[in-house]
Amino acid sequence: MHPDALVALEMLAAARGGYFLRSDVRDIGLDTTSLGSLCRSGVIRRIRHGTYVFAEHDDELGADEQYAVRCLAIADKLAPDAVLCGVSSAAVHGLPLVGIDRTWVDVVRLDDLTGRRRAGVDHRVFPVSEPDLVQVRGRTVTSPARAIWEAGVKAPARSALVLMDDALHHGTVTRDELKATGEAFASWKGAQGPRLALELADGRAESPGESVTRWMFHACRLPMPDLQYVVRDDDGTFLGRSDFAWLEHGMLGEFDGKIKYGRGFVPGKSPDDVVTDERTRERAMCGRRHGMLRFLWDEVWSPTRGNIARIRDELEWGRRRYL
Repeated sequence: MHPDALVALEMLAAARGGYFLRSDVRDIGLDTTSLGSLCRSGVIRRIRHGTYVFAEHDDELGADEQYAVRCLAIADKLAPDAVLCGVSSAAVHGLPLVGIDRTWVDVVRLDDLTGRRRAGVDHRVFPVSEPDLVQVRGRTVTSPARAIWEAGVKAPARSALVLMDDALHHGTVTRDELKATGEAFASWKGAQGPRLALELADGRAESPGESVTRWMFHACRLPMPDLQYVVRDDDGTFLGRSDFAWLEHGMLGEFDGKIKYGRGFVPGKSPDDVVTDERTRERAMCGRRHGMLRFLWDEVWSPTRGNIARIRDELEWGRRRYL
């Protein structure tokens, strides 16, 4: 395929939201047989029947974003008889799908067809009104609050907590909107999970890791932390801000990991410098006043009995030492 044709397809894919169709190739006067060789050479890849993405662009996306592209392709095909809902709507809204199955694309039917699963699409039927629908990237999808509840009734409660924390943190929804939407889901199967998540939801959480850590403390009956605690010196000088704080135990806490250090990247500094700065910040915050707990993803996602016992011991150690 001529390079100019590839550029044209790339531009079309970008306009569509990340994908192009086999019919697009014909529409610009090209032979569709070249698609096979482009797939084999790794330039493009097929994400569903007749739907393709450019591999280079696709590789730059995270799993949630790749799933969102597939959802947009489905939305364009089924509109206006069906709109994205549930997990798929949450993905298009940019919400993090932690621990949530992305196998199916969720749509709610606006016509008279019954619910069914076919060709990777879960066609669902339930009441949806005009205020429940919004426009995102030029597509009609269920609103953020509704998408969270639609996804939440099918997902683990901690996954619903991640959705709610993220939406509250970025101002995508308000707590009142989540509460009001939840009333419509009171009788839905699985509503207990997101209902509990709403009780715990806190927009101060800045990452899914912080949300999952907090869920672990709740589920394992550990003392719940305060969030985003600002530490100052005696003269009021700002020393740092910790993800968690247990002031009654004299302990601070941080969700650790490569993602966090990646967010702290500073041009001109190596990853080692970033880590060193983080440790310096920790020493300044702790001094002789606080201890520090650090949490890794595997520890909070799959906590062990030994790990929980260690956390209890460290909190008790902090209470004896610092208080």
